[in-house]
Amino acid sequence: EIASSLIYNVGLLFLMLIPGILLKKCHLATEGLGKGLANLVLYIAQPAMIVLAYIRPYDEAILRNAIYVLIFSAVSHVIFIGVALLCFRNTPQGKQRVLRFATVFSNAAYMGMPLIVAALGSEAAIYASIYNITFNLFLWSFGVYLFAGDKRHTSLWRVLFHPVTISAAIGLLLFLSPIDGYVPPIVSEALLMLQNLVAPLSMIIIGMRLADMKLRGTFTDKNLYLFLFLRLLLLPVLIYGIMRLCMVCGLPLSKTVLTVVLVTASTPAATATSMFAEKFEGDSTYAGKLVAISTILSVLTMPLISLLLQL
Repeated sequence: EIASSLIYNVGLLFLMLIPGILLKKCHLATEGLGKGLANLVLYIAQPAMIVLAYIRPYDEAILRNAIYVLIFSAVSHVIFIGVALLCFRNTPQGKQRVLRFATVFSNAAYMGMPLIVAALGSEAAIYASIYNITFNLFLWSFGVYLFAGDKRHTSLWRVLFHPVTISAAIGLLLFLSPIDGYVPPIVSEALLMLQNLVAPLSMIIIGMRLADMKLRGTFTDKNLYLFLFLRLLLLPVLIYGIMRLCMVCGLPLSKTVLTVVLVTASTPAATATSMFAEKFEGDSTYAGKLVAISTILSVLTMPLISLLLQL
């Protein structure tokens, strides 16, 4: 049931790419539209979705699941980093950094979070926010160091003051306090309306970025195929196998925890790949191609990976 829901919602999300592509191709999008929409999602809609998820009666099972997601999201990134550092050794340094970054960091926020909420409901937004906090911790430490080669550029403050971290902290306070029965319905409905913006706007933004990509000559690059295999297939299957092994050894992981970690781990390369490449003078054109191709192919690989949940 979860797998079929994920397959349906992957298809639904990818239909939302079309308006973004049309906006760009028909020259209907102004220069700053994509950035403005991204800020709306990052600073308003996603925090609203996260806070709304936490407005519920305290439940020890939810807290326990959140801790499991925290642990396995950290384990996932450590494994991703280890695999990425073992690969692409004979690649020119400029492309090597981009390939390793794109291998480690998935599109957990713009694709993973709305997909998880659409398929599993608002409680799953709690777990998705926890995964994204871990994601940001590794992004602003290892991710920055990978491109900049200097620890001075790493930033714990970026993690602590990231909108996802702040909204999750506010939500946790609400969750631990008996406030759920006192939130006015009009506030909850307003947060719900903002939450409903996350999925379509996130995919429209990605669609606009895909429309700008020029892929000519890309498919002769052998490193591309290794990257796609790692990011879209091997790494999510590997982390899923580890979680299943832990379950065999007696760890009581719920199907929701399995699904959240698997889905976020199986999303394509993070859009931050292009932004970090530009910021730290990497190969931003190549980064954009990796993001574009992995995003397009993920419409096939994510439903395929989700079938593991039926085993």
